[in-house]
Amino acid sequence: MNKQILLEAAMIGTMFLITAGYFIRSKDSAGNKAKNFITALLGGFMVMAGTAKFFLPFADIFSAQIESSGLPFPVLSKLAGQMGEIFAGLLYLLILTEGKLISSKLASVALNVTTMLTVVIMSVAVYVHLSPNVPAEVLPLQSKPPVLTVIVMLVSLGLWFSKKKA
Repeated sequence: MNKQILLEAAMIGTMFLITAGYFIRSKDSAGNKAKNFITALLGGFMVMAGTAKFFLPFADIFSAQIESSGLPFPVLSKLAGQMGEIFAGLLYLLILTEGKLISSKLASVALNVTTMLTVVIMSVAVYVHLSPNVPAEVLPLQSKPPVLTVIVMLVSLGLWFSKKKA
C-alpha cells in the first residue's frame, strides 16, 4: 500500500477515535451526542486537512492538484483552500461551545457560514477530482471519483438540516 494512503488513513482514523472517545464519555442525550460528534468530527477533519496541506508530502500534492486542474490564480487558490478548510473547521469546533462561549444565535450564524464554506470548498474539490488533467496519484486516497469529498459535503449539509429542524 502507498505511503500517502497509509498516512491519510491514519490521520482520518486518529481523528475519528479521539472524537468518538470524547463523546462516548459525554453525558448528553443520544441525539445531541450524535450531532456534537459529527460537528466535532467535521471540525477536526477540516482543521487537520487544511493544516496538513502546509506540510510535505501534502503541500506538494495539493500544489499539483491546483496547478493541474487549471484553477485561476494558483497561489491564491492554494492559500484559499488551505485557510478555508482551517477556518471552516474552527467554526465547527466553535459551534460546540454553544451556551458556554457563544450564544445560540451566534452558533446558528456560525453553522450557516461554515456549511456554506464547506460546500464551496468541497464543490471546488469535486471540480479538481473530475478534471481530466489531474492524475489520481495527487488526489486524497488516490481516488479519481470524489467519494470522500462528496461524503464530507453531504455530512455537512445533513448536520445543517438536522440542527435547523431542532
